[in-house]
Amino acid sequence: MAFRRRFGRSPEGVAFAPGRVNLIGEHVDYCGLPVLPTALGHGIALAFAARGDARIRCLSNTPDYGEADFPLEPGPPPAGFGRYLSAAAAGLAAGGWTNTRAGLDGALASDLPAAAGLSSSSALVIAGALALLACRRLPPGAELSRRERMRLALDLAAAEHGVAIQGGAMDQSICLAAVPGHALHLAFDPPAWTPVEVDPSRFCFLAAYSGQRADKGGSAGITFDARVRDAREALVRVREFLPGADGYPALLANHPQADLLAAADRLPAPLAGRFRHVVTEAGRTAAAVEHLRSGNAAGLGKTLDASHESLRRDYEVSTPELDALVEEARRAGALGARLTGAGLGGSIVILAPPGREGTIRGQLIERYYLPRGIPAPDGAHLLDATPSGPAALLPV
Repeated sequence: MAFRRRFGRSPEGVAFAPGRVNLIGEHVDYCGLPVLPTALGHGIALAFAARGDARIRCLSNTPDYGEADFPLEPGPPPAGFGRYLSAAAAGLAAGGWTNTRAGLDGALASDLPAAAGLSSSSALVIAGALALLACRRLPPGAELSRRERMRLALDLAAAEHGVAIQGGAMDQSICLAAVPGHALHLAFDPPAWTPVEVDPSRFCFLAAYSGQRADKGGSAGITFDARVRDAREALVRVREFLPGADGYPALLANHPQADLLAAADRLPAPLAGRFRHVVTEAGRTAAAVEHLRSGNAAGLGKTLDASHESLRRDYEVSTPELDALVEEARRAGALGARLTGAGLGGSIVILAPPGREGTIRGQLIERYYLPRGIPAPDGAHLLDATPSGPAALLPV
């Protein structure tokens, strides 16, 4: 085992954190509005053992990542993937989870493609946090309560702002609170997590990676943060003529959508499009919850399609690669498809008729992946997105 070869001892535990696919509710969690993600069966496993000092050493099974080795002390975050482990430690400290800064030795393995819009970075933050908690506070096998998981998700989301994009708490929340066989309707104002069953006889989801990296540390991250600023500035402008709302949730609660769309038309570009996407995506998320509950796969597919068009046209976070992959999925028989995650590269989520998954996979390989020289399927580009369980400590 890599851990034993590197550190000369056995690990004391393994922390697993899943990636996620957001079914709908894109670019609205940082506006305080609900989202509807599911956890993937794919994720990050971190084998670990406690150290007697305040240092983290961790190697990765991904050759490009190398090894992280840094002290747990105030200052700029370390380079590479170590910054996410640093964020985990910072989130625990800021939230008062422990009174010690003891570190760990670790070895991580991932079957999530990096920079694919499937939340590998937040999964690493959470795996690191669970491992550090196990080293510092939790007895073996101890479980966090639902309330503790909610608080930890918010603490880690805030800490991740220090090393990555200025997003909301969707990724951390679904990773910590996922329910197998369910999507999670996540609200943030106030925080609330409601499982919504996904009937496998009616709904089948795939995640398809475009092959275009959505690197949070590069141009994608810069554009993402610009969209956050746009959404906030649009709200400030709208409140000048639709008063009485302190945020997007209150604005949507106090004004009918017709008034909100009329307000969007009064904003300058590109704020008009940013605002229009946020308020219409909120409605699409609510509709998607009802489609899941009623078993309306056709309705959900149309809702996913409308979300992608809004993200492409109004929010301008799609790319030619994502658009092409969505179009090929629809040609192959998908009921609906859209980009998932921040966009700007990354992946799409596909709603397939049950039993048609193999056909859709085959046609995506033939029409999208092979013409672009992308080797598929290799386990990283076409993922089954059956709703899975939450992050957990596992036996060695």
